[in-house]
Amino acid sequence: MGNQIGSISDDDDTRAIDVINITVRAIDMELDSRDSSCYQQDPLPIIRSKPSVEKFQTMLFQSTDMYKEIRARCGLIQQSNEHFNLLRSLQQRENGLASPGIASFSSNQQRNIANMYIPNQKTARLMSLDSKVYVTKFNKSGTKLLTACQDGFVRIYDGSKGTYHLLTRINARDVQWSIIDADFSPNGQHFAYSTWSRSFFIMPVNGTADDCQWIDVESQNSRVAIFSLQYSPTGDKIIGGSNNGSVIVGDVQTRSTQILRTHRMPVTDVNAVSYVNDKDPNVIIAGCDDGLLKVFDLRVSQRSRNLSKAVVSFIGHYDGITYIDSRNDGYYLLSNSKDQSIKIWDMRQPSNLRNRGSARRQQRLLPTWDYRWERVPREICNPHKALEGDSSVMTYRGHRVSKTLLRAKFSPLLQTGQRYIYTGCATGRIIIYDVLTGRIKEAIEGHRNVIRDLDWHPERSEIISGSWDTHINLNTYNRNMAKKSLHNSDRLTSESRVLRRSRRLANRNMTPD
Repeated sequence: MGNQIGSISDDDDTRAIDVINITVRAIDMELDSRDSSCYQQDPLPIIRSKPSVEKFQTMLFQSTDMYKEIRARCGLIQQSNEHFNLLRSLQQRENGLASPGIASFSSNQQRNIANMYIPNQKTARLMSLDSKVYVTKFNKSGTKLLTACQDGFVRIYDGSKGTYHLLTRINARDVQWSIIDADFSPNGQHFAYSTWSRSFFIMPVNGTADDCQWIDVESQNSRVAIFSLQYSPTGDKIIGGSNNGSVIVGDVQTRSTQILRTHRMPVTDVNAVSYVNDKDPNVIIAGCDDGLLKVFDLRVSQRSRNLSKAVVSFIGHYDGITYIDSRNDGYYLLSNSKDQSIKIWDMRQPSNLRNRGSARRQQRLLPTWDYRWERVPREICNPHKALEGDSSVMTYRGHRVSKTLLRAKFSPLLQTGQRYIYTGCATGRIIIYDVLTGRIKEAIEGHRNVIRDLDWHPERSEIISGSWDTHINLNTYNRNMAKKSLHNSDRLTSESRVLRRSRRLANRNMTPD
């Protein structure tokens, strides 16, 4: 979680641990003592209509299985999808011509229509809390919404009907600084959370603080923090990424832990962890603060004080990983990074670690900066070329990552066919990317500070966002806002046309047939 830009440091044994061992709590306390208005002084970046991705990578992505699957699931197989007419489709449905063999729209047609009405505006402020919001998450069915913030309370709301009234408020244990992350169990009966402490805390959804159980992490470092955690698909284990260069695997029943060392020296934080597939409890991926992603198989990984062997690794980010989200198909996943980009990876295309030295040298050429309070350097926002050995299949740019570990996620499969990637932004916006084109589909304003976490309801077109401005907002589709965005897009297109000063100049510059 700290600012450890520089290199992929598997073999970097010369770096002193004491130099890097600066706690996030001390840094955040220093930030709170400053004038928080300095965060609003930066002008909001312009949201451009053109995709900010490399052309060669876009062409490569169009040949992937993921690209073809999304087009099929969203009913975009026909080349004339841009001329889709909803009224005509409704008439065909009434005449029994919508989809062969059924009397209504097919699932793909339903997603095609639903993707026309994705969230585009802040609808309401659901609640205002007393401190920064760190976690905003639905359970698997969308019937419960969990929020956690710096005041040390976990709040659970009813999300079944969209009313979001408070069901319970639980005082968390051993918070010290803040609740950093939380996750629901697969059956939705329990949730786990982590703080700036050396434990996983587990509680029943309908319980009280007295029902709390915990799994202690064995570590010689007294200042252990778990920045990211996730339940296993079977619900019997919890994995977490910590600040001492390790992935912690906790057993819910026995309360024992297994430590996977991602680096030889414990100076590189593991900011994000995730299971690669929600049907496989053995393969996990860790996102490190040096920009490296490592995949581990729990069946073969051995506990080691020095280094746990990774199955494969991925190189491509110039700076630290802030979040990982899996597509749950066993192949593709995304990573959000402090290098101001989101990348999609194919597990079947790992990076060649022979390029690690060249990548390390490229990283060292970038300016050193601390993402927690400094402005993003221009060299980070607009790199001249990809990192040596970059094996990602797609890159998205346009949002700002600073101040904290921002999350980026795939949109729900059932509702949108995972057509979009949505992420929080340090400017207080919700940025929604079109996965297929790389364009920014929506930029929803409504917060005054960084949006650390947000979640898209699995069945309804609603995004709940939690921000450091202490507010939690409901974001839905607004027809008037869609018309305004369309008008601005048309105006931008007309203004970008090349205008001739006169017919004489146009004729003079014409070439004969």
